[in-house]
Amino acid sequence: MRLSKFILDNLETILQEWEDFACSLLPADHGLDQVALRDHAKKMLKDIAKDLAQPETKEQEVAKSTGQNDSEDTAATDHGRERLALGFSLDAALAEYRALRASVTRSWQTEIIDQPLTAIVMADLIRFNEAIDQLINESSTSYSAEKELQKRAFDAILSSLPNISFIVTLEGRFSYANRAAAEFFVLPADQLVGKNFVDLGLANATELQQQIDAVIRSKKQFSGEMPHAVPGGQTEHYDYCLVPSFDAKGMVDAVAGTAHNITERKRREDQNWNQANYDSLTGLPNRQLFIDRMEQEIKHAERVGTGTALLFIDLDHFKAANDQFGHETGDILLRLVADRLRACIRESDTVARLGGDEFTVVMQNLSDPQQAELVAGKILTELASPFQILNNTVRISASIGLTVAPQDARGSADLIRNADKAMYAAKTAGGNQYSFSSQANIAARG
Repeated sequence: MRLSKFILDNLETILQEWEDFACSLLPADHGLDQVALRDHAKKMLKDIAKDLAQPETKEQEVAKSTGQNDSEDTAATDHGRERLALGFSLDAALAEYRALRASVTRSWQTEIIDQPLTAIVMADLIRFNEAIDQLINESSTSYSAEKELQKRAFDAILSSLPNISFIVTLEGRFSYANRAAAEFFVLPADQLVGKNFVDLGLANATELQQQIDAVIRSKKQFSGEMPHAVPGGQTEHYDYCLVPSFDAKGMVDAVAGTAHNITERKRREDQNWNQANYDSLTGLPNRQLFIDRMEQEIKHAERVGTGTALLFIDLDHFKAANDQFGHETGDILLRLVADRLRACIRESDTVARLGGDEFTVVMQNLSDPQQAELVAGKILTELASPFQILNNTVRISASIGLTVAPQDARGSADLIRNADKAMYAAKTAGGNQYSFSSQANIAARG
């Protein structure tokens, strides 16, 4: 019996054996239903049987032996493209052909086991193997060409994006980097391949590698932000995302990363935050930030068992100076007052401007209320010293209300109320002095 007739006569038996064998080699998530898989194999077998039934010229024999085919698109070239689209590895895609060869060969050998190996039988076997080899060649060529096309398209798309894009191996070494990544590291993309973040001198390389390891272990993406120092001493900011890539078995085989320069956004956010929390004239914290910091200091003091002092400062004779010398002088005077107040306190303390000529000081980690009195006295001395502004000598003083937590109160609202009352007591007493508030009394001291 000729092999072509045997294939057609035993088509279903061969296909069943092939299907059992082929399915065991294919990935679990291959995406093909059994009918589609079987129909494709049936078509290939019928095409091979038809080819075997026809005489073959010497030229055709030579062409097949070298993998040549006059047609650009065949079932095998379509097969290669389709399997790539379904996520098959090249080996899994070609396993279908190897399984088909094995199935036909075993069945045919069983059929002719008692028959002599004639020249016709040998010729049929040779032509059958040549046909399978040609299918494998066409499919693998199509698969590889399509994959290379996808890679070029993928690279073209990513390289056209301003965002940094890269892929690292499980060991954290680059296997792909787009143009933006190359520009970030100031290296050609091909020179990045094989290097890790430590090799490239990235400041937070160790932290990034730990995050990559965590993505691999957890199989979950990670997002973060990082600063990056650039030549010239400036700092840029990037947000980035690390995403696991999975193989057919659901195991992480690589980690893809993207990073976006958010320096301008951060600058705007910082600018907006500063505008919301700092006084534009003096650069001091405004009322909103002052209250926030005071509440934080009170909570901190409660935890560690120390005291917090609040000083309310109202300038004496400021309105007269502003009217006499003009608003420009008044603005300069407020800035100079802010400078003198900063010089009177510790770096850990906070001086703020509430508005107009009202200022506050929050002192933290006090072991003795007398420390606050010493600062209040120092502020009075500093502000009583004349200011030289635009060829004018300007003289002012200050009235200060002073209160301490937890002795006088525990909440920020009560402290503010106490300090405000104490400040007015000092102002009523003639100014240029401070009043110390307590639950029992308010006593003015100068």
